[in-house]
Amino acid sequence: MAGQIERFPDSKRPAPALRVIPKTGEPLRDQCDEALMLEHAEGNEAAFEELVRRHQRGVLNYIYRLVNNRQTADELTQEVFLALVKNAKRYQPTAKFTTYLYTIASNLVSKEWLRRKRRPMLLSLSSRFSRHNNEQEEYCPLDHVGDARANLTESVQRQEISEAVNKALGQLPEHQREAFVLRRFSDVPYEEIAQIVNAPVGTVKSRVVRAERALRPLLAHFREYI
Repeated sequence: MAGQIERFPDSKRPAPALRVIPKTGEPLRDQCDEALMLEHAEGNEAAFEELVRRHQRGVLNYIYRLVNNRQTADELTQEVFLALVKNAKRYQPTAKFTTYLYTIASNLVSKEWLRRKRRPMLLSLSSRFSRHNNEQEEYCPLDHVGDARANLTESVQRQEISEAVNKALGQLPEHQREAFVLRRFSDVPYEEIAQIVNAPVGTVKSRVVRAERALRPLLAHFREYI
């Protein structure tokens, strides 16, 4: 998993040029993600901690909306950052760090979806048991979205909307759901999404539009909040 990760490597695609990341001596908080990852590769644990601080919440929210299970989202998020540790020495800044990061997350989510298709009943029972035992600590992704539109003041409303959004997202085809979440919730540019999911930009835009059309009637009741 070196450099930019792809689901289906294309041998005909020209190798991307490396981005030159000069060492600036700036505080870690002021350095770009790519520079931090390179420092992490050299053994700088503080650089890795800064990457986690910047991106852990975003990755967790992204994964949660795709798998709709808090425990699974937590586990997969840990796997994402563990992959950064395991592959640090092979990392090369051939693309934006967030593209690299979310490609890892996307691949892990795809594997989770495959596992679910192989054991749907067991997963359903596990999900119900988890919700029952964590009733007082239900994860509400809208609490973690940096979007003023979702900054609701009533916890009951937040929970109701969160459940409605998750249920609606679950009715979308997986490829539409992922494109929509990356664009509308994670605010990832279309060009970057195309690299993450290994699809043409036009295809990504089409998936987002189709997802929006499908979600509109499902979330009509919450239109003023979302």
